[in-house]
Amino acid sequence: MNRKTYIDNFGRTLRTWDRDIAKLEKKAEKITKTLHQRIDDLKQQREHASAKTTDLIHSSEDAWHEVRYGAEAAMNDLKKAFRKAKAKFN
Repeated sequence: MNRKTYIDNFGRTLRTWDRDIAKLEKKAEKITKTLHQRIDDLKQQREHASAKTTDLIHSSEDAWHEVRYGAEAAMNDLKKAFRKAKAKFN
């Protein structure tokens, strides 16, 4: 996969997370303060993943593969946190 395709896919995945987080926010209005904190944590992790997108965009052709590992770790952390929070909502 080339750099542009990877960055495009990464951005598309982040937009999907944005929609999913927004859905969780609606459900959270009926749930406890603890679950609201989980949403805040998800947003922070999403912002961290977004920062990694910026890193990918601004990395050199030679360095983007290395930056990619940090981006993938951030995305994996977000996925785990999302699954855990979503399980509490269902």
